[in-house]
Amino acid sequence: MSEAPARSCSRDFPGTIEGAEDAESWVAREASALGLGPDAEFAINLCLEELFLNAVQHGRANRATISICAEPDGARVEFADDGEAFDPTKAPAKQIHARTEDFDIGGYGAGLMHKFSRRMSYRRSEGMNRLVLEFDAG
Repeated sequence: MSEAPARSCSRDFPGTIEGAEDAESWVAREASALGLGPDAEFAINLCLEELFLNAVQHGRANRATISICAEPDGARVEFADDGEAFDPTKAPAKQIHARTEDFDIGGYGAGLMHKFSRRMSYRRSEGMNRLVLEFDAG
């Protein structure tokens, strides 16, 4: 008996705050349509929001492409942007070690992505950052 082929979708977005908001809505709809479950939807949205906003604000990306593929045990998501080269898999995973009133905002994105994804891999090709995140189903 063969498994059903994995369903996937992909979409391009402008590298703007409005593009990030549009991407967030699109990702939520697609993750739901893929039947990934609320925990996976939350994790995917959290990670992609972090990636998209950082690509626009810090990497000066002009465009981004998000691809989502449902797999038997979860989802595979690729975020590609044309911003400055940046490998989030090598960024330090900053952690909170004090009361939340006492810590500085910023620098926690890599830690969040490591926590909420099963695996991350990065490559730079054809002038694009390409980060693949894998998520558990559920």
